[in-house]
Amino acid sequence: MFKRFVSIVLAAGLVMGITACAGKPAGETSDGSENKGAQSTQSAGSSQEAQSTNDNQSQEVLHLWHYWDSELQQGLLQEMVDNYQKDTGGPKIEVSYIPYSEYIQKLLVSAAGGDLPELFIYDGNSTATLAEAGVLADITDKINESGVMKDTLPGVVEEHEVEGRLYGFPVYANCLALFYRTDIVETPPTTWSELYDTAKAVATPEMYGFAMAGGAGEDAVFQYLPFIWSAGADINDLSAPGAVEPLDMFTRMINEGIMSKDTVNHSQEDAEILFETGRAAMMINGPWNVPPIQENAPDLEWSVTLIPKADNGEYASILGGESFGIGNNVNVDEIWDFVEYMTEPERYAEFLKGLGQLPADSVLSEDPYYTDDPINAVFIEQLKSAKPRAYGPQYNEMSKAIQTAISSAMSGAQTAQEALDEAKEIVTPLYDGYFNK
Repeated sequence: MFKRFVSIVLAAGLVMGITACAGKPAGETSDGSENKGAQSTQSAGSSQEAQSTNDNQSQEVLHLWHYWDSELQQGLLQEMVDNYQKDTGGPKIEVSYIPYSEYIQKLLVSAAGGDLPELFIYDGNSTATLAEAGVLADITDKINESGVMKDTLPGVVEEHEVEGRLYGFPVYANCLALFYRTDIVETPPTTWSELYDTAKAVATPEMYGFAMAGGAGEDAVFQYLPFIWSAGADINDLSAPGAVEPLDMFTRMINEGIMSKDTVNHSQEDAEILFETGRAAMMINGPWNVPPIQENAPDLEWSVTLIPKADNGEYASILGGESFGIGNNVNVDEIWDFVEYMTEPERYAEFLKGLGQLPADSVLSEDPYYTDDPINAVFIEQLKSAKPRAYGPQYNEMSKAIQTAISSAMSGAQTAQEALDEAKEIVTPLYDGYFNK
């Protein structure tokens, strides 16, 4: 089945003109032939120079791929690579940016051609899918020997495990929390009932009481899952009360004008814009939206707290973040020196602070930089209850079914129960096929 899948992707990639570009071996020209002509025409007096040039051409080049499009992220990543080469004299590492719209397909095509990069950044939630597709190397032994993940949060470790083996390690972690206007919401809600009552009480014609993502994309699922987990439910039975009740609550809030009717089309960014412009009193969102609010709405009075829990449930959040993977069938030893250099605790702590992201590490998260900051401290606390979307390689199909259900309920096309009953018919067999095989 996988071979057929890769063949389809490869064919699509070729039609679109996408080719693998992990780099050509030194000493080859673009058509693959060896570049011997230059050396044969050197004069005796320049033979030493020619030999030096040839040595440089034959020096190994390793490759690091990413899709980070901000200058800050790109600069920090390149600085890490430059410092590694300066401090250790290690091999040259070529950093390549690939637009996210092309990224996964390029990895799949490269895996099919045996031309993967030594190291690459990816969404940690895709670990199982990429491992099954032959993109990620099994690096369990390397991780265990080096201790790279010895203090990593259990949920983050789980996200990188496939059938008990490790296929990646975290760049950083994040999660969701409740943002609220402190000048409007005197006491932030702690339960679903309080969330509904508070949002209804503060809503006005000019301002919604609550905002969240609800569009037909992963953002909506990302924000919905913590609610069903809080009620003790899970996606293996989407028709259960704990899964239906939160979606029913959101739909009711939309119908009553407490949430925007456009929620069905909103991303997490759209929710953040409503909040920073004063058109929403509360929202569910992540730490990546803290800097935009601080920059765009410096006078806004706000804070964050834990996501409200089910009335008889537990606090829950969802694990997000990005990871490093090593290409399958590459020489892991060649890149591992850089991995250990990069993840040295003090160096890595500064890297994370520069990125403005949370550590996936229980020791680093105790740094006063996080614990003494009231916003960071809440997210660090919320990380402790954050769960990964560790549902196996078929998660994307499960997610699409849940996205459809959320959209259908929020738009009024179906009740929450009807929409989730239909999603269950798709999701449960996929879930059981992975966990009960």
